[in-house]
Amino acid sequence: MRSILDGSVHHDGSRPSWIMPRRACASGCGRGDGPRLFMVGSTSCTRFRPRFRQPMIRRILLITADSAPGTLQSSSWGTHPMGLLYLAAAAREAFPGVEIRIFQTLTDPDYETTLPQLLESFDPDLIGLRAFSLFRDGFSALSAIVRRVLPGRPIIGGGPHVSADFELLLKTGEIDLAVLGEGEETFVALLEALNGDTGRNGGLPVDLAGTAVLTGGRVQRNEKRVRIRDLDALPMPAYDLIDLTKFADINNAAHVWPRHCAYIEASRGCPYRCFYCHIAPETATHQRSPASVVAEMRRRRDELGVEAFHFIDDIFNFPRPHAKAVLREIAKELPGVRLHFPIGLRADLLDDEILDLFEAAGTVMMALAVETVTPRLQRFIGKYLKIERAHAMIDAASRRFVATTFFMAGFPTETREEAQATIDYAASLEHLCDPTLNIVRIYRGTLLWDHLAPTPDQAERLTAQTRHATTPRMFSRQPFLFYGDIFDREKVPLTSEDVAELRVDWLRKVQFNPRRILNAHARMRHFFPEAEVVRTFRSWLNDDRFDATKLQRMIDFARPTPPTEVVPPPFARQAAPVKLSA
Repeated sequence: MRSILDGSVHHDGSRPSWIMPRRACASGCGRGDGPRLFMVGSTSCTRFRPRFRQPMIRRILLITADSAPGTLQSSSWGTHPMGLLYLAAAAREAFPGVEIRIFQTLTDPDYETTLPQLLESFDPDLIGLRAFSLFRDGFSALSAIVRRVLPGRPIIGGGPHVSADFELLLKTGEIDLAVLGEGEETFVALLEALNGDTGRNGGLPVDLAGTAVLTGGRVQRNEKRVRIRDLDALPMPAYDLIDLTKFADINNAAHVWPRHCAYIEASRGCPYRCFYCHIAPETATHQRSPASVVAEMRRRRDELGVEAFHFIDDIFNFPRPHAKAVLREIAKELPGVRLHFPIGLRADLLDDEILDLFEAAGTVMMALAVETVTPRLQRFIGKYLKIERAHAMIDAASRRFVATTFFMAGFPTETREEAQATIDYAASLEHLCDPTLNIVRIYRGTLLWDHLAPTPDQAERLTAQTRHATTPRMFSRQPFLFYGDIFDREKVPLTSEDVAELRVDWLRKVQFNPRRILNAHARMRHFFPEAEVVRTFRSWLNDDRFDATKLQRMIDFARPTPPTEVVPPPFARQAAPVKLSA
């Protein structure tokens, strides 16, 4: 067998030091026997029981790349690093003696200076690195810093970017081992293997379920790890590892700044297979008990003093009975809290009863995802949304809560007329606070990427998407890129010129619809003080000079009888497209 760090091979058939006999599982699942890698929380276990051996991996640094120099964003947007907080909690429960720190580029933007200092002072035995595909350049930069400061220390990659692009990341040496999918069980199993005999100088296991490694010059993807079913068994995220004061000037999609809230999940997974989504291949869903959700919320309120909670479920309102049970429990046990659902609820699964429960539980904000209103495209992308039902429920929700909606344009085979129909649909919803039109992007690891099957040259040019603002929050003076320019018109009928014109039409018909502006302002003032409303509009409009005076100008602009054709205010400027050409 082989150590993937030092390349050594045991020709005599003896096991390397990181291979140990498997023990019987402590949860009673019956797995055991055989000279294989012992994995705490094996593919059928979900509990993280403490190990009593003194750990040799004593210091772990977990890094998340959620910003990158040169990435054009409308403003500082981000969240608490929940994936890393869950990993840290699982590791500390299994190995109470381990010391873990978290580094987030969002809150440490000068990371080219601060990260080397932390690496030298903390001297971690193991480094974990994660990112969304949007921040692939930041991920690469962070890996390079670790390699330079601590050469030879193992880098474990995780998160959506790694799950989608692990082959390239392993071959280029940016990471030494990829954790694919959910990470808690796999990470604990990895630490158990490393803490067997070897410590920091030993090799990484090559056959650990839920991972991929480079061995013998080729990428080896190991047995898939079963999704965690008992979410109640997971330890609560290690919130003590982050400083909420660092989030003072950072925005998020729920209109409550991360310094004043906590993030929570009531479920994992989504049963739908939207082909642009990185979790589409995983259709299983698992739910926490309502009591577990409320217990964590109560703990966050007591420890952090927060009353606002952001739910980060992939689809909170599926299944509906579970969502209703959670909302009832919150309304009963935690009166006075404020709930936000910024990820995207399934609009056609809403009904009058659940809207009443959202309100009773203290809901302020919800996001509702539509994407396209063309039935053909709904089937094509795998969403299968009931368009008319969704319209009725979005209209009802937007009259009670701060509602945002997600629409998309630029799908393969989508025509100009079909994209226009989506804009007209959005324009008819005049109580929305933040309707958003996103332009489709293509990422590795999605069904959409597989459908388009880009050539190596096209794949390389698609990486430019992460270096430019393809879909600024509302509008921007920055250029944008559209993937359709590198594919033939049969695959992608729309061009970057079409997209530019559609965005202008979106501003005219939707964003600067006078009635929508007045309704949105009134709905937001129901929940937020005027200063928070100004700050939220400043972020939406991508205008750091937006203030109360400009807000009043916008309200005055909306109050007269709507003109035949709405002209955006002078501070709204659209940039010309930049083609994704060679």
